Amino acid sequence: MGFIRGALGVFVSILLFIVFLVGSAFLTLTLSLQYDNVHDKLSPIIQNTLEEEMGVDISSEIEKEIGSMEIQCEDYPEGYVFSEGEYTITLSCDVLTQGTDAIIASGVDDIIESAYYKEYTCSFWKCFGEEEIPLFLVSEYAKDYWRAKFYLALSAALVLIAILFFLYNKKQNTFIVPGILLMVAALPFLKIGALMSISGDRIIFELLGIFFSKARNVFRISFFTGIGLVVVGFVFRLFAIGFKISKFFNKRETKEDKQDTKISKEEVKKIVKKEVVKNTKKK
Repeated sequence: MGFIRGALGVFVSILLFIVFLVGSAFLTLTLSLQYDNVHDKLSPIIQNTLEEEMGVDISSEIEKEIGSMEIQCEDYPEGYVFSEGEYTITLSCDVLTQGTDAIIASGVDDIIESAYYKEYTCSFWKCFGEEEIPLFLVSEYAKDYWRAKFYLALSAALVLIAILFFLYNKKQNTFIVPGILLMVAALPFLKIGALMSISGDRIIFELLGIFFSKARNVFRISFFTGIGLVVVGFVFRLFAIGFKISKFFNKRETKEDKQDTKISKEEVKKIVKKEVVKNTKKK
């Protein structure tokens, strides 16, 4: 029975390590796909992609067209509207007076915001075939998808930890073992962000750097949570040792009290016997 219990403990621990590893990846994707992070990382990628597709320098083209933009703003004060691919971009007339850099930044911001909050009707994996440029990968839709997967992994981890609680004779190991496993599972995320920041000819490779840009944050969260679990486990272990020591001394004191009680009774018997002998002699 002990062998089976130990084998099950090892098997569940391996599963828990895998769940921690996968769950950390899901959490990394969820945090990396927050809008502010996506905006900061995606802006230069969008600008470079537009210049490659158009085959011109955007700044130079805007300088040529800025006169006609300002004329349109006189007729339409709400802004200058134009299309780029599937996205309709609106530039406020105030931006036109701030120079080409501000115009480019505003246009890129509009593209990113439209792509990020767009409602995608395709399922996550089918969107690869339906979207020409896979911007859905850095959208709120993708963030919600990975967040749901993270909560699923978290639920699985809690179930596996509960199973370990029933398998371990020393219950404090329920905290120590998962804590160590979580710390080990966090280690790959210390460097994965740098490894994923690779360049390539396609935009998909440039997006990889965004996906794992928060890997170091996840490393810190997982590693220090693991340390916390290990500390809690050792605190419980110290309490267990303390209870054992206290129980040992209580037993010893009880034994000594019994011996004292036994000696006292014997002394009483001797005293009584002496008194009886004395009284008999007097008679």
